[in-house]
Amino acid sequence: MKRILSLILTIIVILAVVLATLYLASQCVIPGVCTSKPSFNATTVLSKIQALSSLTTTRYSYSTIITTETDMPDWLKTLYGQKQVLVAVGYITAGINMTQAKATEAPNGESIALTLPAPTLQDCILDEGKTYVAALEKGVFASPNPTIDQQSRQFAVQQLRQAAINGEILTEAQTQAQTAITNFVELIGVPNVQITFLPADPNAPLPSSCS
Repeated sequence: MKRILSLILTIIVILAVVLATLYLASQCVIPGVCTSKPSFNATTVLSKIQALSSLTTTRYSYSTIITTETDMPDWLKTLYGQKQVLVAVGYITAGINMTQAKATEAPNGESIALTLPAPTLQDCILDEGKTYVAALEKGVFASPNPTIDQQSRQFAVQQLRQAAINGEILTEAQTQAQTAITNFVELIGVPNVQITFLPADPNAPLPSSCS
């Protein structure tokens, strides 16, 4: 009887040791079994970041009043001139082209270095639901001039664009992008990320909506 009890106790002890060992291994406590460091590589991180394509981080809204009139001597304006007052409301967005991002893994394998392009304007849009012609004056013999409205709207976009640039929209876009990308990279399992932005290209073309 004592032998049976001893055998049972031995089996219980062995099972307890095995279970304890498996538990400790799962918790990465036993040296050499596993490591608590995350596993990642620059290629995977880069592909996930580039999948974002375009990251819009900042949007400025503006309104302006544009007065456009026919360029002619004052005495002719009464007869043939045309004058339009446009209330323009729109917004400018800026962000990062993520397809140009580059990533490298640090030699110690514990961090990722990201190089991102400088932020750029992405859209310059007039809100047609809020933009309207407040006044339109025509000379006695003036023919309809549809281009005056087009010119007014184009000039309005240019004014909104310049106001956004003067308001440091690109600087804010870079700050917001750094925060957003850092949070995103941490979500996909990279604890340490170093972000560097390339200098802005002064000759970079504007989006068609901003020209």
